[in-house]
This record gives sequence, C-alpha cells and structure tokens, in this order.
Amino acid sequence: MKDGIQALIMKINEDSDRHAGERYSQIRDAIDNEVEGENKIYREEDDKQREVLRKHNEHEYARRIEYQRSRLNRELRINQFELADEIFGLAVEKLREASEEEFSVMFLAAVKGLKGRYVVHPGALSEKKISGRALSEAMGENVGLDVTLSVEAIPHKSGFLLRNDMVEYNHLFEDLIEDLKRDQAASVMKEIFGDSADWLLGKEE
Repeated sequence: MKDGIQALIMKINEDSDRHAGERYSQIRDAIDNEVEGENKIYREEDDKQREVLRKHNEHEYARRIEYQRSRLNRELRINQFELADEIFGLAVEKLREASEEEFSVMFLAAVKGLKGRYVVHPGALSEKKISGRALSEAMGENVGLDVTLSVEAIPHKSGFLLRNDMVEYNHLFEDLIEDLKRDQAASVMKEIFGDSADWLLGKEE
C-alpha cells in the first residue's frame, strides 16, 4: 500500500521539481546581484587605498561568498520542506479522489496474503467506495480470509483500517501520508540543523 502511495508522491514531486528549480534560480540571481553590488563598492575603495584594502577585500569577499552559499543552501532546504508539505497535501487529495474501482485495487493490494477474520473500518470520506464486490473478490483471491464491513466509519478520514482481535493494519490515507511526511521532515531537519535536529524533533536522550 505504502509503495503505491510513494509512487504517487514521486509522480507529484516531478511536477514540483520545475518550481523548485525556478525558486533556486531566483534566489541565486538575487544573491549574485547583492554580492556584485557590494564588490563594486569594495573595488571603488580599492582604487583609493590599493594594497591596504586589497587584502581586506579578498578576505571579505571569501567570507561573504561562504555566508551567501550557506544562506542559499539553508533557504533551499526550507523551501524544499515547504514544497514537500504541499506535495503531501496533494497526495492526500489524489487518494481521496480515487474512484471506486481504484479504491478496490488498493484494498485488494492491502489484504493480499492475509488469512483469518478481519473487520474493515472505512474512513467516512471513503465509506461509499468499499463495495461488497470488493470484499467478495478479496476473499476469493485469499483462501482463509474472511472480511466484513463495519457499520461505523472513522470520522474525517479516508481509506480504511483492518482489525481483528490481534492486530490492526492502518491504511487510512491521512495517516500513511503523515508517516511519510514525518520521515522526510526528519531528514530535512537533519540537513538544516545538524545535530541540533534531534533536540528539535524531541529525540534527545
């Protein structure tokens, strides 16, 4: 189930790459213009004080280039985080808009290989997409599987839960996307804040 959702997110992410590239170019051009403007001032001063200012300018230029590079990388990572948030939101919307046939395909993939008795608890936003035909087909394809549909739907959710007395399989779309989002957020935070990310993410021992 997660593989299918991951593929959907990757497809949406391809569309966002263009926007990220445009954002990168805008930030880079702005930084180049800023550095060039400052260098012009330093060059004018260098004409007046030549050797004294030359060494100062070389050091200052290197320092500013390093600062701007660091700032650019930070802004790009933060921008990536914001884009990821939009992408995950689009993924949830796409999953919620799945047709009954598409929903059945996801349901059959989720129960493949399962045996035993399970109760399907649908999300309220997907309740009408789980058909009796899908349940019958699932039991026909999986010998030893018995699934029944709960009359109680999970409010404000799409997708479904599979439960029995022993386990629960969470296929609620919002929760699956949130798990993926949390994993990517942790990775981005690590790149932006380094070792401090553990404290920010509440993982400090």
